[in-house]
Amino acid sequence: MIGKESIIPYAPVYKMIRKRRLLCLLLAVIWVSIVARGQEKDSLAVVEHLHEWSQVMAVSRRNPAFMQTAYHSSITQAGAHFSYRNANKAFQAQNGDGHTLLSAYVTSYLRLDERNTVWGGAAYQTGRKRHIHFNSTSDYDLLYPYVMADTVGGNMENERYSFNGGYAVRINRWSLGALIDFRAEHEYRTIDPRPRGIATDLTIRMGANYEWKDYLMGVGVGTRTYKQTNNVDFYNPLGVIPEYHMTGLGTDYVRFAGAVRSAYYKGTGIMADVQMTPVRGKSGAYLSVEGHFMPYENILTELNALPITRLETSKLNVRTGWINDKKIGWTTFVGIDAERRNGKEHIAGSSSSTEYRSLISLSMFAANRYDYYLGGKLNVGKSRNLTLSMRIGFIDDLATYVDLRREMAFTKSYGAFSWQWMWHSKQQWLVAWKGHMAYYHNRSKRIVMPYAWMDSKITDLINETYASMTANRMTFGISIDGFYYPKKWGGVGLFLSTDIQHERTKHIKQNLLNATVGVAF
Repeated sequence: MIGKESIIPYAPVYKMIRKRRLLCLLLAVIWVSIVARGQEKDSLAVVEHLHEWSQVMAVSRRNPAFMQTAYHSSITQAGAHFSYRNANKAFQAQNGDGHTLLSAYVTSYLRLDERNTVWGGAAYQTGRKRHIHFNSTSDYDLLYPYVMADTVGGNMENERYSFNGGYAVRINRWSLGALIDFRAEHEYRTIDPRPRGIATDLTIRMGANYEWKDYLMGVGVGTRTYKQTNNVDFYNPLGVIPEYHMTGLGTDYVRFAGAVRSAYYKGTGIMADVQMTPVRGKSGAYLSVEGHFMPYENILTELNALPITRLETSKLNVRTGWINDKKIGWTTFVGIDAERRNGKEHIAGSSSSTEYRSLISLSMFAANRYDYYLGGKLNVGKSRNLTLSMRIGFIDDLATYVDLRREMAFTKSYGAFSWQWMWHSKQQWLVAWKGHMAYYHNRSKRIVMPYAWMDSKITDLINETYASMTANRMTFGISIDGFYYPKKWGGVGLFLSTDIQHERTKHIKQNLLNATVGVAF
């Protein structure tokens, strides 16, 4: 019926999703069946994989060769996960003010022998994201500012399939590794306006490292391919509203606003990294340098595949420090996380039978974000273990649009502190208690907008976004993980994890609840 919710929207897509779901679940069952034949486990394997101290060198494991010696023990986990987020007001309107998501997953890390290691996983997620406004496109954080949007918004149904797998082998002093990571996501709404986005995201990485004295020296490369089809439909012809192709800081591509409601995103990017870490169990300096470049083309399918925008994203992550891996372990580090987004708009010529030709490209949007930080960790104890972590930093964020001149900028300093206390007994019980808190303090802010030329709804959006981004923000949370391995179960254990987080500014309060139950072996 016109204007009513559809029971099964987009039937062809729904059938495709069901087939993918079945395939994903079959892969998960096969994976569990294989790894279940491995050696028996106890809570000591969980201690190693759950321990915060084991994550000091986690950044180096983006190079798959470093996964060969990431852990001494093997473990597989299969479980069900529930996530609930709710806020009295959205921190960012385009991402909504809450969600309710359910997922099932299996993950595994297997040391086949001293030379060969495999790891991987599969997951299926379904649920709803609530009260999304000024965004009709999936993966907003990847594609902004070039998304479709309208002034109505609403809830979005979400369905995601993902799997990953990797292999690393040691040959004399060399280790080689490869990784594949795939995600397919479907988001849609069943009342007008009815946006739908189907996205696929594939990453392939390869790496190598060489053991030199007490160090592992490694390099890695990779590629990433992204695609999304995005369209908005109306079942009620009397309720059609315009869709806007946003171009940053409240602007839109005016020429194609209104009835053009289908878009296509695609991009292929590259990544590279250089890593240096001490051999596991040794003390020394470490260094991680990783760079990403990813372009996204925004193409209007209704106008004979006319490209209207191109977004180029560049990321650089650098961290260096020293680790003392002794009875009382400690590490200290400094680093920078940088992201640059450069947006280009293609200017199209006059149409000829709905055919357009791109004439020139103009760089109109830019957004730069830098996070400078230093921190450290301290680890003490054995059966009763305590790990303390601290990080302080400075954030510099600037977004600009050329004509008419628009600018939104702020700087913040922050401090974060976290802890993990672990207790295990008789290789059967494990309890881990974690907590964290952080405070972000605004140091400066600046906004330039041509308010006299702006629509009232866009003005409200910009002002609310600016207020949220520049506000002082506080976060804190706690989590508890419990594992139990009955003696008669042959190395199979049960686990339950809960996580509660609270985030707030002067006017916004948000709560996040995560709960997971499953088996480990």
